[in-house]
Amino acid sequence: MKIAILNDTHCGVRGDMIEMSKYQGRFYEEIFFPYLDEHNIKQIIHMGDYFDRRKYVNFASMKANIEHFVEPMNQRDIKMDLILGNHDTYYKNTNDVNSPELLLYNQPNITVLADPVVKEYDDFSIALVPWINPENYADSIEFLLSAPASICMGHFEIEGALVHPGMTCQHGLDHSYLKRFDQVYSGHFHQKSEVKNIKYVGSQMQFTWSDYNDPKYFHIFDTEDQSMTPVLNPITMFEKAFYDDTKESFETISNADYSNLAGKFVKVVVVNKDNPYWFDTFLDKVHSQNPLHVSVVDDNKHMDFFNDDEIEDVEDTLTVLSNYIEGLEIQGKKKPLNELMTTLYNEALDEHNYL
Repeated sequence: MKIAILNDTHCGVRGDMIEMSKYQGRFYEEIFFPYLDEHNIKQIIHMGDYFDRRKYVNFASMKANIEHFVEPMNQRDIKMDLILGNHDTYYKNTNDVNSPELLLYNQPNITVLADPVVKEYDDFSIALVPWINPENYADSIEFLLSAPASICMGHFEIEGALVHPGMTCQHGLDHSYLKRFDQVYSGHFHQKSEVKNIKYVGSQMQFTWSDYNDPKYFHIFDTEDQSMTPVLNPITMFEKAFYDDTKESFETISNADYSNLAGKFVKVVVVNKDNPYWFDTFLDKVHSQNPLHVSVVDDNKHMDFFNDDEIEDVEDTLTVLSNYIEGLEIQGKKKPLNELMTTLYNEALDEHNYL
């Protein structure tokens, strides 16, 4: 039996931007469902974060999701087991109030999993684990240590896992609780990475600049040989356009093809700009494709203020915060304070990466 694996699809992402709903719709209609049709796949496991916002769901985003994903799934009589992610839950300390159970309860082909469970797929057992929080922590750990399955799928926050390029998770579940499984697959973090026997499969779509130049895949799990096959989503939402008039002529700038920038977030990276008229022509060509957003950045911005030795000594933001907390004269509160600052920093970074 072959099972399509989705995760972190984030209905309503980027403040319910209509263009992002259309982008998600293109993935489902042009890439995902045609593949399932071709290979006669009738089962989906979604590893969490079906919705983007914890506190509410926009009606327009919900309608688009039903039209682009739920209705095509029902028309094909495809079943989906949906594991809760942290974005699907209203509270941070319990899964009791969650958007999938409240909004998808009347969908006969969707089963929402709010508690850990072992499910059989063509007589093959898979342990499915939703978001672990203070309320369900003890039960979840007991399940992980005893579940009769060799494969586990869930929405895990594992200490040491890659959060963003160059940043690892400084808190979360210790990987040793999952070592008894042959393989663990997880949603939650959007870049592909591995910690011991745990694989973060990465998101299927680009949502922020952190996803730029990061190939996105959905996956097919085969119960016969327990293989996980990636299937590329070639549709992107973030592009960089490099400008260097020392390597171009006015003719090449004027005649270049900029169609790949249409309807996308674009960063114009200025390497060298000696001719203002040429640069204005370049920007006009970029804007003529109607991108969603254009920002201009200098490739050498701020770098003239530092020499190489000084740059090597600069600490990243999280290290600065951590060192400051370690220097505080407080007892027993440094670890939770560190975790809080890391969470706030990651949330702020996500907001920054939107543009």
